[in-house]
Amino acid sequence: MMKWNFTVREPDGSARCYFKFTRQNGFTMVEVLMSLVLLAIGAALSLPAFNAMTEKRQVTNGAEQIMAFLNSAQTEAIRQNSTVTVSYGRTADDSWCIGAVLGATACDCTETVVTETDFCAIDGATRIINNTMVGNQKLVTAMTGTSPYSYDPVRGILLDLTDSLVVSMSSNNGNYLLDLNVNNTGQVDLCSKNSAHAVPGFAVCPE
Repeated sequence: MMKWNFTVREPDGSARCYFKFTRQNGFTMVEVLMSLVLLAIGAALSLPAFNAMTEKRQVTNGAEQIMAFLNSAQTEAIRQNSTVTVSYGRTADDSWCIGAVLGATACDCTETVVTETDFCAIDGATRIINNTMVGNQKLVTAMTGTSPYSYDPVRGILLDLTDSLVVSMSSNNGNYLLDLNVNNTGQVDLCSKNSAHAVPGFAVCPE
């Protein structure tokens, strides 16, 4: 509250002083502190949900990028009516790569010199995906299969029907696990590794 006064002259010439109280605009310190406490409680409650969403997007974004890369290699084989060979390798969670090249001779996805004959490229365009392209995160925990493998130019299936590829992926906190599977038909599927670490929107992989 704020007090102020004013003086009024009476008809007889005397002066009379009056006081008036008005409400002051703004917030008291108690109100400000209560607002801060409520904001802190809201942030603490929403943080776990935000972290979970971040971890899920982390693993799904990386998996979808790898899936798109492999699908493009299959599409390129059919489009160009030529064999496309995919090679891959992994030395650590944050050190892996996949490469594609026209022909039956595999390229080296770790090769960085574009003029080398084993550089992964198709029609002069680099065809490599690696850990640095998906945020340099520890995404890929395992790569199992028969590297390299080749796509048939007519049907898009694998030339050797015994070939396959499984890429196991994990979020940074390990709570969400996805598997990417390339079967002998050339089809690429994504599924949750198990029900305990399932990613919403992805079915659990068959046993």
